[in-house]
Amino acid sequence: MYYGWRAKIGLIIPVNGAAPEYEFHKYAPDGVATLTQRLLFEKVDRTGLEALGAQVEDAARLLAHAGPDLLMFGCTTGSLIKGAGYDAQLCRRMEAAAGGIPSLTTSTAVLRALKALKAKKVAVATPYSAAVDEAERKFLEDNGFEVLSIRGLGYTEPNCMPATTFNQMYRLSGEVMCPEADVLFVSCTGLGVADGIPMLERDFGVPVVTSNQASLWCALRALSIRDDVGLGELFRH
Repeated sequence: MYYGWRAKIGLIIPVNGAAPEYEFHKYAPDGVATLTQRLLFEKVDRTGLEALGAQVEDAARLLAHAGPDLLMFGCTTGSLIKGAGYDAQLCRRMEAAAGGIPSLTTSTAVLRALKALKAKKVAVATPYSAAVDEAERKFLEDNGFEVLSIRGLGYTEPNCMPATTFNQMYRLSGEVMCPEADVLFVSCTGLGVADGIPMLERDFGVPVVTSNQASLWCALRALSIRDDVGLGELFRH
């Protein structure tokens, strides 16, 4: 059978780790293919994250030759580090470089996911440093969401992200959760936590958004694919 007969998603991700590819391949509906291009990523700080954004046009231009129906820059803080509107700017740059192929970013997807869930107040768990957490807080708040709490594991080494366990993020999620939160957001495409979304939703009693889950959901919906792939409340929207 033709690979990607239903749709092909071009996924642009940092070079470290395999979680975005694994979770896209595992949870994508039948007929949806994921094609990947990687970016050099040296440090999880402002300089390193801005360097990711500087590479997306070349990646989009190259990946366009594979004929994807949509491009997704799969990095949360790499697509928000310059503040509100930066994600939209990256989308426009990728589209132009790829000859008009529709393009999205993970931070764009997270905003759409929170809106779909009618969230107003969010609790956020991350693997990042306090400085990167603060950039994410500002991005979310400048886009209209109240961040009740945000806490990270303090990592600045990119290879720490794929080595972070679900257990660590589960415990951190419990620490940031508060009764007023509408949604729990577990941030970072480098984390392999999608399998635990149903458990998180049961245990904490709110919808859960993760970076890869939101990216896949947003890409599929943009392609008019409405399957519920079992990744929590978000996919029932």
